[in-house]
Amino acid sequence: MRLGFFGTPLGIIFSTVLIDLIGFGIVIPLVPLYAEKFGASVVEIGFLTAVYALMQLIFAPVLGRVSDRYGRRPVILGSLMGSAIAWLMFGFAPALWVLFLARILDGISGASYAAAQAYVADITTDEDRVRGMGLIGAAFGLGFIIGPAIGGLFAAIDPRAPFIVAAAAALANFAIAWKRLPESRPRGSREGTQQSRWSALFRAVGSRDYGPLIWISFLGGLGFVGMESVFSLFGNRRFDFGLTETGLVFVFIGVFAAIVQGGLVHRLTARVGEWPVLRAGLWLTAAALLLMSFTTELWALFPVLVMLAVGSGFTFPTVNAIVSQRAPDDDQGSILGVLASAGGLARLVAPIGATVLFQEVGVGSPLLIGGLLFVACGVIAATPLVRRPAVT
Repeated sequence: MRLGFFGTPLGIIFSTVLIDLIGFGIVIPLVPLYAEKFGASVVEIGFLTAVYALMQLIFAPVLGRVSDRYGRRPVILGSLMGSAIAWLMFGFAPALWVLFLARILDGISGASYAAAQAYVADITTDEDRVRGMGLIGAAFGLGFIIGPAIGGLFAAIDPRAPFIVAAAAALANFAIAWKRLPESRPRGSREGTQQSRWSALFRAVGSRDYGPLIWISFLGGLGFVGMESVFSLFGNRRFDFGLTETGLVFVFIGVFAAIVQGGLVHRLTARVGEWPVLRAGLWLTAAALLLMSFTTELWALFPVLVMLAVGSGFTFPTVNAIVSQRAPDDDQGSILGVLASAGGLARLVAPIGATVLFQEVGVGSPLLIGGLLFVACGVIAATPLVRRPAVT
């Protein structure tokens, strides 16, 4: 059977991240209703959502270091098998505690994102790295498109069906990866440095080479995930959106983001460089969120959403690529794991903070604060300090 791109190492990595995000996308519309059948309270449903991000936060540096020492392949294969088991557990759970156990396992498996990024860094040149990271970013966008669609389609057949489909996709990709995914780490390079994951985290956050970029990733993640967390409420209050309209808006954003991250960002960085693209992405996203917070007319919303998709599509893969270019070969997984942890912390904190702002301050306040966070990121990216070449 000819698999084309999806049978190549880069295609398998793309599929691995895509499957993780499809699973996450399935959860967004279904978990609250599914968990209620097990007697979950609103607070318990909130914890059920947050525990995934908490596990990613804790385990991304761990799996990054494991991939540096023992190789990317075993971490990626373990991630796919873990995701398959987690979704089967979720679909056939007999009690609420099993749902929590499944979400914990899936969060740990999803923390292999750092190893996937490091694999891309291993097999690409500096010139091609932004394209490789852009493909991972495109997998994120597509996952948010395909996941809710699978959830809505198969849940109409049976409430457990979406989770079975997600597990089957993970098992299929495991089989392909087992046969076709080679190890990307050269022989003799797996020892890496002997520092603990905590010293790696403090070294990266405090580094003049990585620290500002990690802060950009964290603050930008707070702003963007906060928007995602309250957008359905925002759309309902401002534009009378229901579930269908909200889902279509996320598809609209995801399509544009996938196009930008999958192709456009690579062409632009090849022409003008990573830093101009990053700065443009930060300011575009800031402007989009600030404008959206004040938007009250439906016709004005969609140009702002395009601006948001383009800006975020420029920002996140470019940050990943710059950090990867600066990281020593034997520390790729560790440094990218810290970066993934910053994103995980943002996904853990942002939904809580955005919901509180929405309830206590006002409908547009989470978007306004998100825009200001991206303004802060733009200021950080404008300083000469973060453009100092890494010393390896």
